Amino acid sequence: MTLKEFFKSKTFKNNAIAVVGITIFLIVVNMIVLRFYTNHGDSVEIPDLRGKTSQEVTSILNKLDLRFQIRDSVYSHEVAPGTVLDQFPKPGMKVKQNRNILVTLSAISQVKISMPQLTDISYRQAINLIESSGLIAGKIEYITSEFPNLVLEQKIDGRTVRVGEMTPKGSVVDLILGSTSNGETSEVPTLFGRNIAEARLAIGEAFLNVGNITYDESFTSEDQKIKGLIWKQTPDPAEVFEVARGTAIDIFLTLDPSKLQEKPEAEKPENSFF
Repeated sequence: MTLKEFFKSKTFKNNAIAVVGITIFLIVVNMIVLRFYTNHGDSVEIPDLRGKTSQEVTSILNKLDLRFQIRDSVYSHEVAPGTVLDQFPKPGMKVKQNRNILVTLSAISQVKISMPQLTDISYRQAINLIESSGLIAGKIEYITSEFPNLVLEQKIDGRTVRVGEMTPKGSVVDLILGSTSNGETSEVPTLFGRNIAEARLAIGEAFLNVGNITYDESFTSEDQKIKGLIWKQTPDPAEVFEVARGTAIDIFLTLDPSKLQEKPEAEKPENSFF
């Protein structure tokens, strides 16, 4: 039998059909097994775990066939110790069952650091030391001194803090600066479109203080606040050009793009000398 005759024979056709059929069968079986193994289409919505204790998280996730893993522990004044500060994936997202949810817990005890020496240096140097030490720059006060803008005293909660004293990380440090007179003024910085960190720096460099911080209704969770941008401030530099040093600047933040449309350049008040 020639090769051509073999390809036309009934035996070859039956074998070819059998091979194709077996191949299709194996592909279908493989897809069914893979679908079952990966729980295809069987997903659950992640609940909001923020503010919950580890025991509460375990109880909630067990009912959904999910697990959790502690990613980090960070001290926070805003939530109770031992509760969830943040999570990933975020609430509302869908994942397969038996997956791990990473959570950040609020530490039970706060880490303490040695207070650096902030006195007898410039305000700018003190701010750099505060930030690099894990502390937060607070308010500025002025007292009459022959050394203008030199840091004369460092305080936490109104109490003078000694150099080397063990202090909770994240504490707010207020600085007392020297001033040649009580009548010194500073130009009001324009904060529109800046984030909170940039605003603090600009306000501090102008020897002013951060006043009330207001987040509008566009913020729906605590972790969004770091992304907020300033859309309004009081005093407004378009209305008040200069204020006494130490004046508090109230700032208003948003995530709403319509509030962050570029403002036309404001004219300086008529009483401006610049």
